[in-house]
Amino acid sequence: MSIKKTLLSEEPFGIRAMERFNVGDLVRWTELKAESRDERDEVGVIFDLYLKKRGTREVALAKIHVVKNNKNRLSLLGEEKEILVVNLELLSKGGLENE
Repeated sequence: MSIKKTLLSEEPFGIRAMERFNVGDLVRWTELKAESRDERDEVGVIFDLYLKKRGTREVALAKIHVVKNNKNRLSLLGEEKEILVVNLELLSKGGLENE
């Protein structure tokens, strides 16, 4: 059995999914907790979309400010995370249109 290697000339991974998102969109994704096998949904606001080389191929990534639910209020400027765009689900459009 042979393994096909990705050619550098191929389309970046997730580029088509990236076209659906804009800066300012509210998105959701699922993360595994490090200390267990439990999953948890995270919600955040996209503040950057970009391509970054991972291994031999570029991948579409988003920088996101996580929305945290503090006991008495929501905090929109929570922790910053870098997430693969293909893992994102759009909850609400609200961003700046790409030029």
